[in-house]
Amino acid sequence: MNRPLVEVELAFVLREPLVGPSVNAADVIRATDFVLPCIEIVDTRQKGRGPTPLVDSIADAAACGLVVLGGRPARLTDVDIRRVGASLSINGSVEESGVASAVMGNPINSVAWLANKLHEYGVTAEAGHVILSGSFIKAIPFQSGDTVVALFDPLGEVTFYAE
Repeated sequence: MNRPLVEVELAFVLREPLVGPSVNAADVIRATDFVLPCIEIVDTRQKGRGPTPLVDSIADAAACGLVVLGGRPARLTDVDIRRVGASLSINGSVEESGVASAVMGNPINSVAWLANKLHEYGVTAEAGHVILSGSFIKAIPFQSGDTVVALFDPLGEVTFYAE
């Protein structure tokens, strides 16, 4: 990895397709099999400086990287997804914390938005697809040798060691 950053997100695992153009929150709830806590690792080769940082980011594959999924699935009927909180620690030091409602008021809204946007390009979110909600903390840098822990209340812990 070049310049890795870590974010906390929720992963929606679909039980059935989400077909735009008019997907709403109820459609997302019906189509979601379960959610998982997750860590997204974003990476970029450019420094985000200069006259066109957004264009440079998109040209560099929009900071794609890796995803670490938690192993404790929850049904949307069993948790108030808006109130899921998470703290991110690196080497035992809490770096950032946040609440899922920071994502468009409710992370379900971000999944609906994505399904509708994908429809504009003739793409459908299919059963079995995993959709990330978007981060509800700022992206935090980490280095090789760091231990990264995200504690999600009430969804559990996601941890990785950066080699």
